[in-house]
Amino acid sequence: MDSGPARRPGPPPEPVDARLVLPAVAAWAGAAVAVRWTMPGILLTLAAVPVIAVPALLAGWYRRGVPGRRGSARARPRRGPRQADQRPSGRNPGDEPPRLVTLGAVVVVFLAAGVIAGGLGTRPGDRGPFADLVRREAAATAQVVVTDDPRQGTGQGQLAPDRARATYVTPARLERVTAAGVTLRVRAAVVLIGRGSAWQELLPSQHLAVTGRLAAPRSDPGVAAVLLVSGDPQPRGRPSPVQRAAGRLRAGLREAAAGLPQPRRGLLPAIVDGDVSGLDAGVRADFRAAGMSHLTAVSGGNAAIVTASVLFAAAWARRGRRMRAALGGGALISFVVLARPSPSVLRAGVMGLIGLAAYAAGRPRAVLPALAASVTLLVLVQPTLAVSVGFALSVQATAGMIVLAPGWRVALARRLPERIADVLAVAAAAQLACTPQLAWIGGGVSVVAIPANVLAAPAVPVATVLGVLVLCVGVVAPVPARWLAHLADLPCWWLVTVAHRCAALPRATLGWPGGAEGAAGAAVAVAVALALLRRRRGRRLAAAALAGLLLARCAVVERFAAWPPADWRLVACDVGQGDALVLRAGPGSAVLVDAGPDPGLLARCLTELGIRSLPLILLSHLHADHVNGLPAVLGRLPVGEVVVGQLREPAGQWRLVRRWAQQARVPLRTIEAGTAGAAGAVCWTALGPRVVLHGTDSDPNNDSLVVSARVGALRVLLTGDVEAVAQRSLRDLPGEATLLRADVLKVPHHGSANQDPAFLAASGARFALVSVGRGNDYGHPAPPTLRTLARAGMAVARTDRDGALAVTAPAMPARTGAAVGGGGACPSPRADPGVALPGDVSVVRRRAGDGS
Repeated sequence: MDSGPARRPGPPPEPVDARLVLPAVAAWAGAAVAVRWTMPGILLTLAAVPVIAVPALLAGWYRRGVPGRRGSARARPRRGPRQADQRPSGRNPGDEPPRLVTLGAVVVVFLAAGVIAGGLGTRPGDRGPFADLVRREAAATAQVVVTDDPRQGTGQGQLAPDRARATYVTPARLERVTAAGVTLRVRAAVVLIGRGSAWQELLPSQHLAVTGRLAAPRSDPGVAAVLLVSGDPQPRGRPSPVQRAAGRLRAGLREAAAGLPQPRRGLLPAIVDGDVSGLDAGVRADFRAAGMSHLTAVSGGNAAIVTASVLFAAAWARRGRRMRAALGGGALISFVVLARPSPSVLRAGVMGLIGLAAYAAGRPRAVLPALAASVTLLVLVQPTLAVSVGFALSVQATAGMIVLAPGWRVALARRLPERIADVLAVAAAAQLACTPQLAWIGGGVSVVAIPANVLAAPAVPVATVLGVLVLCVGVVAPVPARWLAHLADLPCWWLVTVAHRCAALPRATLGWPGGAEGAAGAAVAVAVALALLRRRRGRRLAAAALAGLLLARCAVVERFAAWPPADWRLVACDVGQGDALVLRAGPGSAVLVDAGPDPGLLARCLTELGIRSLPLILLSHLHADHVNGLPAVLGRLPVGEVVVGQLREPAGQWRLVRRWAQQARVPLRTIEAGTAGAAGAVCWTALGPRVVLHGTDSDPNNDSLVVSARVGALRVLLTGDVEAVAQRSLRDLPGEATLLRADVLKVPHHGSANQDPAFLAASGARFALVSVGRGNDYGHPAPPTLRTLARAGMAVARTDRDGALAVTAPAMPARTGAAVGGGGACPSPRADPGVALPGDVSVVRRRAGDGS
């Protein structure tokens, strides 16, 4: 039976023009080196020599080889078909430099130009009178110009929901500074950090007068100084009309999207104009885990969609080629202003303008030269982009789509529908090209990124176009704009669903070392994969190897190195500098004690543990490193209730937790010492605080809930961040010695030095768990605390070195013969603990770097 005509492969992809790639790479490398490391003035002077001398030498070389410049066209004989490859008479082979010499000279010129641009661009922050003021942390009054939207920042890890007290971080350009009786005119990038709602409404191009104290930036080499502003900013004049118009458009989109349910309410502005002020933290974590984080902020793809839509409309209206190019260029520039010039948007804007100029001139499309030219121009004009991760990812993804995707699309189209082949080839090429950079910045490599982006691809242009319509209509007709926003809600729902489902898949992220070693390993892996996939035999070998690895992973590795261990009762998640402990209540169910600072890390930990419901969330206190991960679970998993202590400080954090619970419709209950409860196999009793303390070094820490919990045969003492003063008050109460006994101690306050040794020893624990972030600024865990724990006979495990920590124990105590909490009554906390035998409890450490 005839199945129809055979599918014909499309035309082979055209060869790419890579002549401008090496100069672009050279300029990029030179700028990156000069921005990252301080360049002495003598080196910048030496770099200027080839920039001036090499072009002059090459021009003289070529001029010498052309006989009679004015009459050279007539002096050259016509060449027939057989003479097409012959040199013109009068020009000797020695009169023209070899191609390799020319290429090398051009590379040297652009490398030196990048060094000069980077050195001059960062010079005000490296040396000179202004750099001296920064090093002295001098008090100063400055005239600045806002260059980007203020963003609500964090103060000591806490996100303030009260805008009147919130801290805002505002990029700006310094124009003049007065300090120590000296006034300097300086043009340098600075960051303003100020508190109060007056910062929230500032727009780019706004001139300000500010007073504060200068400080050195921690890590960004493109920033000359940080200015810690005291008081409100003093505006000088108004923002430019263009920025005021863009501000009204962005505000109109936020208002139109306000009627959508979360988390789509915050996602629509993020996709359309890069406004992430309302983006849900859990959605951000899901998109990052699924390899879709580029969709939660404006990227070059959004600029391309907007420009292509305008070009299509102009073609439909039968406008000429130049008019179409002009309209497309206007739309592109407007979109860059509206979405703010992030590195990805800048790259797309400059590259798009180059392409539109070539289109208007009737030149053939040359995408790779346009990319190389845009990179060269941007790193020379704004050299700090050379060290921007966002810029690098944008360029790498675009290069992958230009170089790799066309050939893959032709190969896939032989077996798949053309549209599916196109989307799959683009997603795979972009992901593969970005893999070394993603490995460099750490966090592992997403193994679901390609299928997730393929599934998301149909919704992205729909959401972008509808969002732009909402943005434009909202200025003149708010009600129709809200109707359009509800239409845009459908593609946003699809994007959120795809990200959440893909992020929830087991092992969605592959552990991979970070830094230069990880990037080099990823680059080698990518090169080997490309070499293998080019030939049929290599593809078969790769498929066999992949099948073997999967078989080994499922049949062998899981038997010897499964995570989590089958008999785990408690897991301390690796959430950085914070606490998040999971007590196993039953199959797929757990009690969560604190939520850590990062929703993404908490979600990853719970996913790997197979947790599908949380009958109880217990918050020891309200500091951000214990509660800011709540958006990963509230509204995303079934949660029975959230319990907190009596102290509602910090007040801003309390309002934040209360709002999250109300939005998720989860009860929020306050408990005190003596309160007890059970959830599945978990029984717990609050031991403290007996009295709410005030006037201590940190009242929220010292008023942390101290809880004794029993999970099967395991007894755990959960101590929050209590410090020595609160520890002594608990230890000195009559009868508390029995209550404090446990198999495992969660070391208070991440192992800080402020401990009562007698309190730690009173637990009698065999294991001490320290939940702490690697390389933290607090010196946690303190060496004296570690020595105290060792003297008390405890084996110490810590998340910064060991990764997530799992405590294993039998399901029932050795002397009771019945499962604790398995449907029966919990024993009294003063009763015989019936703990497991010494060999029954152990701690399984997960290698640091894999995450939890």
